[in-house]
Amino acid sequence: MTDEQKLKLLLKVLKDYAEMKHCYNKYGDDFDPNDYTSGDVAFDTGAEWGEITFARTLLEQIGVEFEHPCMSEDK
Repeated sequence: MTDEQKLKLLLKVLKDYAEMKHCYNKYGDDFDPNDYTSGDVAFDTGAEWGEITFARTLLEQIGVEFEHPCMSEDK
């Protein structure tokens, strides 16, 4: 795999994550996973939020556009 292919794959994976809805996109700013789930699920929810937020941050830092899920009703 060439460096260019690796970069394209990396950007695709980052975009896939960045375009996902995380818990706050789904349930609003007052979402508290402990109100709805067990501690294990709350940890997984937080880990998912972190992965999505990190992908969005990386893409924003390098100027790559992605479809933010708040702007789309179908995701």
